[in-house]
Amino acid sequence: MSELISTMTSTGPEPVSAANPVPTRARAYCSQAGFARTADTAAYTAGDVIGAATDATAAITFADIGDAGALINIADVDLRIDVAAVPVGMTGFKLHLYNVTPPSALADNAAWDLPAGDRAAYLGYVAIGTPVDLGSTLFVQSAGTATKQVLMGATTSLFGYLVTDGGYTPSSAAVNTVRLQTKEV
Repeated sequence: MSELISTMTSTGPEPVSAANPVPTRARAYCSQAGFARTADTAAYTAGDVIGAATDATAAITFADIGDAGALINIADVDLRIDVAAVPVGMTGFKLHLYNVTPPSALADNAAWDLPAGDRAAYLGYVAIGTPVDLGSTLFVQSAGTATKQVLMGATTSLFGYLVTDGGYTPSSAAVNTVRLQTKEV
């Protein structure tokens, strides 16, 4: 046994090669974006964008979520809605992702669309399940099931539209918070 240890110690580590790659650590990031939706109860239909304002873009910004130009893996997406009961008709959501602020500038309650001007920036979507009632808060997480790889654009931010899968009547001015957790590939 001491002979084996002295042999390993005297020769040092093996040289780096294709057969013996150097282990690396992936960098992890977390970013959340919250917004209070409009102060109304206008019903959403399936496929509508949920956002902060009806006169401006409802796009969400996830700052510092990866290095510019990096390939990242979206490992987890959480959605928290600060209301006390699941509205009738509320089902799952999709978070449509972009590497720049979507040029379409869709507003709250607009039907989500992928117009020609958004195509170059579109990265796909992550499905988010149906929120559950946790008393004073609705919450849904997709830990470990949201795996999606995307290529970052020229900034350290990702952008998205939160889109409902089912029609429902929202609470006025409800606060929504979306959190992304990523790792560089």
